[in-house]
Amino acid sequence: MPDGLIVMKYDERSGIDIKATYPKGKVKTSDRTLMHIFNLHEFSNEPGIASLTIEKTNFVTYYSGSETDYFFILILNILENPEDYEEILKEVSQNILENLEKNKFVKMLPLLFKRILNYPKNKKNV
Repeated sequence: MPDGLIVMKYDERSGIDIKATYPKGKVKTSDRTLMHIFNLHEFSNEPGIASLTIEKTNFVTYYSGSETDYFFILILNILENPEDYEEILKEVSQNILENLEKNKFVKMLPLLFKRILNYPKNKKNV
């Protein structure tokens, strides 16, 4: 079961900016890990999915592309396969991108995270 979701933006001047986390107050990652994630996507500038493992944590990330520079990071335990969550993370990320204005997406995070949690079970039932 995923541990959390991070919405991060990169800005040339200020660097990494965490826009939201869910569950609030329970998601912890180091700046070093966030820089690893940034570097995964840095050279392509194209929207896309990537995954990495650091210590006992798997991450699956979606980068929105250089036009908006948003990163959506799903934190998984070491036993979970990041590939199982790629499709739903991309879908949820698009929902968030459509609701950036006035941070409307923040109120949506509990429901979006619930969709992520239920996704592998629902996918198997299809």
